[in-house]
Amino acid sequence: MNTHLWIQYFRANQNRFVEPALPPGGCALPASVLEPLRESLAIFQLGESGGGTRLLKYVRHVVSANRLAGYEEAVGLFIAEEQYHARLLEKAVTYLGGVCLEKQWSNSIFRWLRNHFGVEFNIQILLIAELIAEVYYGVMYRKCGDTALRGVCHKILSDEMRHIAFHTEFLRERLDAMPAWRRWLWRAQFRIFQRVTAVAVAWDHRDCFRALGLSPWEAAAMTFKTGERFLRRLGGSQHLWGARPAALAT
Repeated sequence: MNTHLWIQYFRANQNRFVEPALPPGGCALPASVLEPLRESLAIFQLGESGGGTRLLKYVRHVVSANRLAGYEEAVGLFIAEEQYHARLLEKAVTYLGGVCLEKQWSNSIFRWLRNHFGVEFNIQILLIAELIAEVYYGVMYRKCGDTALRGVCHKILSDEMRHIAFHTEFLRERLDAMPAWRRWLWRAQFRIFQRVTAVAVAWDHRDCFRALGLSPWEAAAMTFKTGERFLRRLGGSQHLWGARPAALAT
């Protein structure tokens, strides 16, 4: 894994985005769209707001190999980027006239799962969340109709695509060290877990998707396809640096 390249990327990316103006209560979307959007974004904001301490603790157990030198620093920069997303989404929720959450059932489940297993499963949960985010922010970017909010969604979506690539490189090396039968089992459990999670999230955010002209089942189906595309790339050797989010396709 080229951790040096990722460290360079994360550092350079810190200054690549100019935030759009997000004055509190400044969004002019109709109430039928505004209310479900701000409730939905508040849930995603909560999901981005973790400190990452447990992930870093797990990572310290796998960085002794020379090939992973610098991985802990890269993960720290990744966490910092996620925390920036949380701050950006907090502004977006306020812009939509909403308030951020302190607790929510699906987020609590995600955190519990991430905090009670090893580094590979922790990163798997992060990946599943980012594959869902690829669809979610892509739909928001295409359909929300507010220029400032579209800018926020495009920024987060672009970053999440690189996060997927970052975690893919780590998992690919871990899977390559497994026998074929274990790789098959890993892919099977990932597919099941990703699909169950996609359905749960699509249903949890059903009002938001419907306000944007999409049924929750259509949103879940898009996420299924995103998961299958990830598994194909995981089995290959290509990088995802230039990947275009399918959810942005018209």
